[in-house]
Amino acid sequence: MNKSDPCSLYQQSEAFFYNELLKERHEAFMCLYKQTYQLCLPFALSKGSKQEEAEDLLQECLAIFVEKLRSGSYTFLEGAKITTYFYRIYINQWKKAIEHKVKRAEVQLQTESVVEQDEDEFYKPATSTSPFVAILRNEEGENQALPIDDAIYSDYDDDERAWIFRKLNRAFHLLAEDCQKVLNWFYVEDWSLRQIAEALNMTEASATGKRFKCAKYLKEKFRLA
Repeated sequence: MNKSDPCSLYQQSEAFFYNELLKERHEAFMCLYKQTYQLCLPFALSKGSKQEEAEDLLQECLAIFVEKLRSGSYTFLEGAKITTYFYRIYINQWKKAIEHKVKRAEVQLQTESVVEQDEDEFYKPATSTSPFVAILRNEEGENQALPIDDAIYSDYDDDERAWIFRKLNRAFHLLAEDCQKVLNWFYVEDWSLRQIAEALNMTEASATGKRFKCAKYLKEKFRLA
């Protein structure tokens, strides 16, 4: 037995580990802290969190876990790992922390990479399945297009993307009807700016500017959704 390793007592049995945590054994919680530190911190740091923020969140999650143990809302299931359950708590709390920052405008999730150009169409994805566009369905079963940054695909897992898409969907419904139409025409139906201009009875330059503004409004609404 390696006395310097707080987890040496619990490596053979998750059930024993759970019972020792339930009894609030100091050694068991030292082991839990070590394991969850190694599991959770790399996740938070890879998403841009600072070391201190990631560690503070871990302490917060430990308190939540203890409360769940004491209240009986968490009970051990044979074959399940305790650290997996804890990791879910950490991910959920991390998402809440990010959402709180977004609402306070401390974090800005860009919905488009905007480059100022003189009335020129500076960006349009080649297809509607481009990672720059989230294709969602509304309650009527119709497609909606929400332009997003491709970092959502490279930096976030499926659960996090789903959370972001839900916020985008709420933000989309906060837009005026004409902006919803413009984004839908451009991203889903693959209309050209000339077609959009004709549908709105305006010049192509004005349609280009309107698409820029609608994307900007969507970003602003996203921060509030």
